[in-house]
Amino acid sequence: MSSNKDNFIIFLKRIYITAFLILCASLLYYQIIQGNYYLTRAKNNYVRVIPERSIRGKIFDRNGVTLAYDRPSFNIAVIPYQIKSNKEEIIDELAKFCSLKPKSLNRNYSRKFQNFFTPVDIISDISKKEAFRIEEKFVDSVLIDPQPQRYYVFPYETAHLLGYVKDAASFYERLKKYGYSPNERIGISGIEQYYDDYLRGTDGGDLIEVNSSGKIVGFLGKLNADRGKDIYVTIDSKMQQAAYQAISGKKGALIFMDSKNGEILALVSYPSFDPNSFVKGKDEVSNFLNDKNKPMQNRAIQSTFPLGSTFKPIVAAAGLQENKLKPSTTFICNGKLNIGKAEFECENVHNEENLYEAIAHSCNVYFYNVGILLGRQIMASYAEKFGLNSLSGIDLPYEKRGTIPVSSMKIKSRWYLGDTLNLSIGQGYTECSPIEIMLAINVFSNGGYLVKPHLIKKIENAEIDEPKSNKVDISSQNIIIVKTALAEVVGSEEGTSRMLKPLNLSIAGKTGTAQTSGRPHGWFAGFFPEEAPKYTICVFLENGGSSYEALKVTYSFLEKLKEQQLL
Repeated sequence: MSSNKDNFIIFLKRIYITAFLILCASLLYYQIIQGNYYLTRAKNNYVRVIPERSIRGKIFDRNGVTLAYDRPSFNIAVIPYQIKSNKEEIIDELAKFCSLKPKSLNRNYSRKFQNFFTPVDIISDISKKEAFRIEEKFVDSVLIDPQPQRYYVFPYETAHLLGYVKDAASFYERLKKYGYSPNERIGISGIEQYYDDYLRGTDGGDLIEVNSSGKIVGFLGKLNADRGKDIYVTIDSKMQQAAYQAISGKKGALIFMDSKNGEILALVSYPSFDPNSFVKGKDEVSNFLNDKNKPMQNRAIQSTFPLGSTFKPIVAAAGLQENKLKPSTTFICNGKLNIGKAEFECENVHNEENLYEAIAHSCNVYFYNVGILLGRQIMASYAEKFGLNSLSGIDLPYEKRGTIPVSSMKIKSRWYLGDTLNLSIGQGYTECSPIEIMLAINVFSNGGYLVKPHLIKKIENAEIDEPKSNKVDISSQNIIIVKTALAEVVGSEEGTSRMLKPLNLSIAGKTGTAQTSGRPHGWFAGFFPEEAPKYTICVFLENGGSSYEALKVTYSFLEKLKEQQLL
């Protein structure tokens, strides 16, 4: 028994001795024989990730015309670790060689620096030829860093629709909780922002081992970048260009929509800006940001204004629905209406007017009387039914809600009869965006439905929910009555929009001249053909002077569409 025990102990000792000898041999090999090799690697090598940006999805119009895409941009980059001992010297020489200011290159370095091992682009968007010329001169001190750069084919025409992209590094502290990395690009405003999750894709990169000179000595792995999804929008690029041409030089907005399903065919806000400048970080960006005319603001959806006489069809619908009014109901217009010592004016002396004539002539006195019959609360409730204090739900960020004087609002200590009269003609406390007005007028075109406007037509490999329309609580008969009156606005020899009649498009609609500080705003909102409407349009001119100016823009736009056979 004792002999077996001694043998087992001897066996264990042999195992321990063998293991010890193997360990010693390994240490001898790695520390003595291969010691210099691994010492060199420990001192001179480090792991670096070379980021590979994803290709952002393209944006096409409804007919497949490219609106935005990624193009190659050649940049000159430096590796901070590699130039840390002579950074200022290299930047000064590089600036002199490229006829640039060292201050500009240093600013780019500071702004884009992430860590000592990630390349920092200090010169961006140069030609391929120029990039190779610089690399040949500075050899190992710089590297060519090709990156995808967003490009907008129709920059000013589509700026408010598409928005633009910027590096997430500029906003990283706010974005990191949403899963963005500093190397990614993020959509800023417009379609680029609203559908960023589809468009952006996923960045990748190479995990490599380099020595102190920045030369690659080993490849450890690769993560392939996944491109973003392509998007097709409802916009017709030719209509969009025609809209921009029609409104150019006049501050305002023009929206053109499919009356039935809410597809936006053109949406323009003027003045506009060049999103390509924002992508490149050009100096003119500050000019857009500081311009007192606010070119960055999308007036179609982000601004609200007094709506003037475009509100009258809604007041008429309220009067009919509440049985306070019939098409044959008449009032006498002597050019003004006196309430106590106050005088409320009309544009003309219309004498006796029925509902059709009052809408066609835009008679204020007629609607003052209707407003007295209805009162503030009923008029405000119908404005709500027509969506005039609700977000339209359009797939663009930063939409602004309109304001109507509902009973719950604390506007002032007392509401006077004069306030009711102003409300009846769309003045006073009522303000709406152009898209809200267009949707409200569109209710009369499609049999009483409030459609949801939208810009997305198709997303690559993704399902799109069909937007739903909501029925407005107005009888079909009353919708038809107001629709017929709106046709008289253009068709009648004395209608306020008769200048559109030569277009022969059977247009129905309503003008509006809204009083405000400074020159009045000009409005036109309508649809055509009146018998079976296909299109709805809204033109708004901020401080445009009168509705006549809005009609001129409308005429110019629709005439261009006819010439190009787009209708």
